[in-house]
Amino acid sequence: MVADPSPQWPTVAPLPDGHVATGLLLQMAHRRSRDRLEAALARLGIDVRSFGVLQFLLPGGLSQRQLTDLLGVDKSTLVRVIDRLEEQQLARRTRDPRDRRAFSVTITDQGRRVIASANMAAEEVGEQLFGWLSPQQRRELHQALQRIIQAADPAHPPSGSHSSVIQEPGP
Repeated sequence: MVADPSPQWPTVAPLPDGHVATGLLLQMAHRRSRDRLEAALARLGIDVRSFGVLQFLLPGGLSQRQLTDLLGVDKSTLVRVIDRLEEQQLARRTRDPRDRRAFSVTITDQGRRVIASANMAAEEVGEQLFGWLSPQQRRELHQALQRIIQAADPAHPPSGSHSSVIQEPGP
């Protein structure tokens, strides 16, 4: 008899119907996928936050303020991440010549090498987690996630959405 090759996830407690279940499932999926990526990146000496900073720095330098906004972390957390990246010689922080109070952060050549390896590791993790999705399903998932992110920002609700809370149809 051939064993089922699909991954066996631990069972979860019954979830309530509706939006609460969706939110909980999103949180669980995020946590498990982040844990898998953390494990893959740890072999390269970086974590998910460092990966995010290096990823955003690839096209060019950014201010610490821009990185704080992009990553959604507080200033002190970002400073610790950048301190670690500087210690590893993966990023460099310099005073912004246009604003002496601000710092600009750039990726180093070593940082480019590490992010290239990290992207390969992330691609492998992504294939394990999402490889079963068809290209169309992946596009639809991306669109749905982008709309969720947008809906979570009250200043920028998704187009075509209701201005009030959307109610699911009852039983």
